[in-house]
Amino acid sequence: MGDEYDIVTANEDDKERMAEFMRQHFLTQSALSVASGAPPNRRTEEIYGLRFLSQGKSLLAVSRDDGRILGLIINYETRSDDKTPEDYLNCLSHEAYTKIEDFVHHLESAVDIWKLTGTERAFYVNILSVDTATRGRGIAKVLMERSRDMARSMGYPMMWIICTSIYSIRICRNMGMDAVYTLPFSEYKDEDGEVIFNIPYPHTEAVLFVQKLNPER
Repeated sequence: MGDEYDIVTANEDDKERMAEFMRQHFLTQSALSVASGAPPNRRTEEIYGLRFLSQGKSLLAVSRDDGRILGLIINYETRSDDKTPEDYLNCLSHEAYTKIEDFVHHLESAVDIWKLTGTERAFYVNILSVDTATRGRGIAKVLMERSRDMARSMGYPMMWIICTSIYSIRICRNMGMDAVYTLPFSEYKDEDGEVIFNIPYPHTEAVLFVQKLNPER
């Protein structure tokens, strides 16, 4: 499969087609989206990672045959003092989107990855998605490995990702990333003790992975 596509750096001009790809292949099928009932027709401005394409860290797997996107990975820099901007939170048009953001924030707050790794900045993998017709061919793994290579070449001391899919969890484990926090979906409950996300099997947990790459400069 590797000779059928190229890995290229995404840029601002790719934003809309990346958003449409995600509506078709990620927002309709991701465990959190399905369990929360989040509408898949999420507006481009509601897909947070697309704000950072100008950093030049996100990648596309593009078919050599017809130029269509076969997979994407949205990456950007994070720092220890980062906070999700209010203008983004206020633009979310459905309560399910807010529910997902709350869950991500809960995971990010559960462990101090900055203290744990002794770093102040990192290469963050925000979204990993592959065309449903080309899954199982190693594209996601290649996108992750290329991202790690990029992070190393850019001098980032650490790379991290939050996984909610068993498939991305397997990739991270096979890459030797360290699982520093695991939360079974069945243990994430509301104030009444009800499970918030009834995630379909085989997805049973969310895992926060980190990997040290280069000494902090």
